[in-house]
Amino acid sequence: MSIPPLPLDTTLQGRSVLITGANVGLGFSAALLALQLGASPLYITCRSAEKGNKARDDLLADPVVRKKNPRAIVKVYELEMSKWDGVTSFAEKFLDDRHKAGEGLDIAILNAAMFSIAYEVAPTGNEMLLQVTYLSTALLSLLLLPLLEKSTTSEHTARLTFITSGMHMNTSLKHCPPDDVNYLASLNDKKTFGASDRYGLTKLLVILFLRHLCEKVGTDKVIINNACPGLIQTKLERNLPWVIAPFVQLMKFTAGNSVEKGATCYIAAVASVGPESHGQWYQRMKLTPYSEVVTGTESKKLQQRIWDETVKQLQTVCPGVGTAI
Repeated sequence: MSIPPLPLDTTLQGRSVLITGANVGLGFSAALLALQLGASPLYITCRSAEKGNKARDDLLADPVVRKKNPRAIVKVYELEMSKWDGVTSFAEKFLDDRHKAGEGLDIAILNAAMFSIAYEVAPTGNEMLLQVTYLSTALLSLLLLPLLEKSTTSEHTARLTFITSGMHMNTSLKHCPPDDVNYLASLNDKKTFGASDRYGLTKLLVILFLRHLCEKVGTDKVIINNACPGLIQTKLERNLPWVIAPFVQLMKFTAGNSVEKGATCYIAAVASVGPESHGQWYQRMKLTPYSEVVTGTESKKLQQRIWDETVKQLQTVCPGVGTAI
């Protein structure tokens, strides 16, 4: 399914934008498009400064950027999502830099994630996809939220966009888990790891988390939504076994959209929709219904359950995080 073009009047002129995981793929393409639409300063993150610096140079060398946004500023930050201190050290430096410079943050796009069908344990002790794609993303959003709230003005409401996936539609989580089970902790057990399930499940957790966050944060403070570009011609399959990767790649190049098209979905979520998008999911720029588990009869209970377990774990790393919302 094709992705429509952005409205002709789409602009990010003068907006400060943070995009995580922006040295390659969709993150890089979204960063490039943001610059082409006038964003500055642009903050990009990646796991190594060397890769980030190369991405910055490539972004600023783009002919369209040089013509339309010649004074653009791009700053690089290291962010390691597999470690708690990778997230907290980034947030501490990023927030401190904004404070010292007297700067705000208009837009945050949380794109960094990983895809794998192999069970692996992160340095935190959590299963790797659970840590990187969900827990670290949740922590980062809470650490950035106060800055975003302070950056809202009468002219522009700050934006927080999570990148999710249509794979949340069909996962092993169908109902609220029993009260005597710590659901998030149970996902660290190798026996609960499903190779075809875990990526979509972590994206579902992101959605449940952000939906509850939206109940605590009004649209007058920060507009929070999530976007999915659908099947895109990226290198996400690089972590797949060699016998599977070619088939995934073939499917992407026959049915998927280009990364440039996919990047427009990121920008649309922060520039083309407004307060009506709060808590909503946009797939290929179109407002799309969630899966039944997100909006069904148990959804409120499940959202609260995931929120409580998440915040409890995050507070072992950052005491008090999430309590002042």
